[in-house]
Amino acid sequence: MKKKTNLEENYPQHKLVIIGGGIVAAIEAYFAYLDAKDKNTPIRVIIYEKNKALSETTTSHLVPSLTPDEIFVVPRGQELVKLLQSNEICVDDEEGIYKSEVAEQFIKKLKEYSTDEEGHQIRTKTLLELGKMSMKLWQHIYDNADSKLKAILEESNFNPCRESKTVEGTLHDGYRIDLIYKDPNAKRKASTMISNYQELGYINSKVLSPKEVMEKDLFLTDFCKANSTIGEHQWKEDVIALWRPGGCIDTQVFLPKFYAYLSDVMGRYTNQHGELKPCFHLKFDRNVTGVTYSSPNTISGVLFFDRPAKAHKHQYDREEYVFCPGESVGTLKKLGFDEPAYSGFAGVSLKLNIRVNEKILSKYKQFNHYMEIHQEGLTLAWQGRVIDNMIFIGAAGAKSFSSDQKPHKDQAFARNNNLLQLNVMNEILPQIISIALGRNTEGQQLTAEDLIQLEQNGIAERWVGIRAVAFDGYPTIGAISNSNGLISNARCTTHLGSCGASFAPAAVHVSRSIFSQQADIEDLTNEVLSFGKTMR
Repeated sequence: MKKKTNLEENYPQHKLVIIGGGIVAAIEAYFAYLDAKDKNTPIRVIIYEKNKALSETTTSHLVPSLTPDEIFVVPRGQELVKLLQSNEICVDDEEGIYKSEVAEQFIKKLKEYSTDEEGHQIRTKTLLELGKMSMKLWQHIYDNADSKLKAILEESNFNPCRESKTVEGTLHDGYRIDLIYKDPNAKRKASTMISNYQELGYINSKVLSPKEVMEKDLFLTDFCKANSTIGEHQWKEDVIALWRPGGCIDTQVFLPKFYAYLSDVMGRYTNQHGELKPCFHLKFDRNVTGVTYSSPNTISGVLFFDRPAKAHKHQYDREEYVFCPGESVGTLKKLGFDEPAYSGFAGVSLKLNIRVNEKILSKYKQFNHYMEIHQEGLTLAWQGRVIDNMIFIGAAGAKSFSSDQKPHKDQAFARNNNLLQLNVMNEILPQIISIALGRNTEGQQLTAEDLIQLEQNGIAERWVGIRAVAFDGYPTIGAISNSNGLISNARCTTHLGSCGASFAPAAVHVSRSIFSQQADIEDLTNEVLSFGKTMR
């Protein structure tokens, strides 16, 4: 029953409607709240999420890495052209994947883009700078959070990406260990990565020896011994380890707590019926299928699949719309807006939750690391720690071209990549995988039967989903338009591909700037808005 208060109507002056409920939408809502709080002008924020629960969203199935170069997990430019031509980066059991209009337009624009190597390098540089801005903003969010939000971030395994505060360089202080192995170009790849990080100002980036890795993270001892020579002093030819800027966040834990926090801190308003209503509202099962206009260039509302449009809406002084569809490929175009040529890229994740006895738990009570695993043609984001008296390991990645097709976890593509992820886990942490499977797995090649066993025993959680990517690998940020021109009260923050968590704060900051009252906008923001416009 609705609570009657008999209070005088007291609507906020400003309403923000966000389409999409992932990490980008969450940061959009938070930045809107901070701005309203700073200006002492209450705001109402509504998020429309097409899934029926947060547990169904892409964000809930990932183990996000926080790095300034996360967006490059999906190849770009000439590299992507070569991979598509050789069929090395597609969902290979999906028929006709290259024959759809979406695929043809994407590949056509990609090939055109790939001929401009100078322009590609300029865009690459701005993306790295945008990534560094986002790392600073994540740190700023933590540093300026109240005690409740700071606790939520810590519970969500938030680790920053920044210069270390300790001289000796320990884990959980801005830097982390990344592993590159089974890659004949491992040393060259490491050199390129270190050069990029140092140019961004991360001056402590370097190669680590096997001995140095074990000193920083004893849980990587088995991997180091198996992949080194000369008494753990030198890596094998196709292996190397990096000390590089990087953090992480567990979005499966973070998002529900963060949305509950926003609902609490944003307060209540009184509607025309004298009822108290939350200023922040996350609404599930809202599949937006259209928009309504009060004029050719001003949005007045949204339409939902299988739901009636709301009548007799309150008129706000300002009403803005921001589209953050992320996993919903082609949303802008479907809603009648301009959208650059796009494609879905499928990603696969595997999470293990291993219940152990007190003796084993005491051995692993300090287990908490995060990294990226690089092999030839593969990058996996990785988190491992103890949660609720269980050992947790999660790995996600394997981005593959899927056009406008939606993959499912029982396809060969998904199962094969989950098995690959399981074998990577066994190569890095064989003692833990041995516990999970109840036998010694060190040095063994695990099979599909092992994966099935873990899933049937409730240990393994497999998932596959998609992310929308534009032809140039650049986010689409800022103003949106339709056949009548620019929309006066709407913008977008989308096409972030694999870097939704990493780049969310900076992407939102740039996107919000188009309605900013600031006289001067920094050069990087202007460049990103230019490169990321919908009409490109």
